[in-house]
Amino acid sequence: MTRRTRHAADSSTQFTDEMNDAQTGRRRVLKAAAAGFVLSTSGALIRSAAAQSRTLNIASYGGSYGDALKKAWLEPFEKETGIKVNLGVNASLSLAKLQTMNPNGAEWDIVDLTGPEFSIATRQDMLLPMDPKQVDTSRLLPEYVKTHGFGYAAYVWGMAWDRRKIPDASAPKSWADFWNTQKYPGKRSLITVNTNGHSLEAALQADGVPPSKLYPLDIQRAFKSLDKLGRNNIVWASTNQEPVQRLTSGECVLAGMYVGRSIMANRSGANIGFTLDGAAVAGDFLGVIRNARNKPEAFALLNYIATHPERAAEFTAITSYPVPIRGIEALLPASAADVKAVLPSNPDVRAKVFYEEDDYWASNLPQVAAAFKAWQLS
Repeated sequence: MTRRTRHAADSSTQFTDEMNDAQTGRRRVLKAAAAGFVLSTSGALIRSAAAQSRTLNIASYGGSYGDALKKAWLEPFEKETGIKVNLGVNASLSLAKLQTMNPNGAEWDIVDLTGPEFSIATRQDMLLPMDPKQVDTSRLLPEYVKTHGFGYAAYVWGMAWDRRKIPDASAPKSWADFWNTQKYPGKRSLITVNTNGHSLEAALQADGVPPSKLYPLDIQRAFKSLDKLGRNNIVWASTNQEPVQRLTSGECVLAGMYVGRSIMANRSGANIGFTLDGAAVAGDFLGVIRNARNKPEAFALLNYIATHPERAAEFTAITSYPVPIRGIEALLPASAADVKAVLPSNPDVRAKVFYEEDDYWASNLPQVAAAFKAWQLS
């Protein structure tokens, strides 16, 4: 946290002590795994020799993100358990659906999904429910724990600006400010509506809708709000990196973007300011595909990710994307101090942001995206 009371610091110390006690127990289990055992789905032990004859497959993302997954979780898990892990880069809802139709069992055991995708996958029975005896989620923030998996990475999307043109002291404090073209002349970068609707939620807030009243979205009101901003003042981004490029190039003075991208850009020499006021929080979720071939090993990996705050801290430090796990703030290195301001466990964050309603988007994304496209063409 950026500011902690003595009570909060004492609580963090107590949690660290409890975590160390729990880790001692986990190490005993992991030593047993190294000696030839892994946990079975019933909580009993099975010989890890059988597990080692297979490869646990997880469908996620590649590039530097995939490298961070490997370094923070997958490689340590392999070393401690002997279970091999193969990381694929084609994670998607369609992949999960195709896998459940494979009569010989899914080739991918774990799939990494966005919140709305995860909601759909759960509704359509693509994922196995988690058994508390298999996966200990007690350290995760409760809003990220679902019946069929959990959120392991949080994303904050909000207002950002070019500090070369707008100093922090006079930067926007609300989406209404962001919409004020007289006070802040110049173009704005907003994300197009295809996999999420952050720009529509921003438009509604700019028009006076409080975050607690956003859902269900009044999309026609959102389009009118975007019209008030002015189509000539908007540069639509189709990738998450484009807002960074448009701020650093000077093409735009303001942007709606993922805060993690701002942090990483600043580490590389950019000068981007951001605020969490009115920001949207979303996340990526992990679940085990219903007909996975390696179910015990898959749940063992989920348990590992959910119970190792020190590994979560490493992932967060590398990527700037917070893991919603308690105790992480005390474990972040000094080099990642810039991430503490966006941790989901930070009370300052929770007071300013709203949480994307995954169930709403799971039910409405195709229709909303089509309406957005029609508005763009009108």
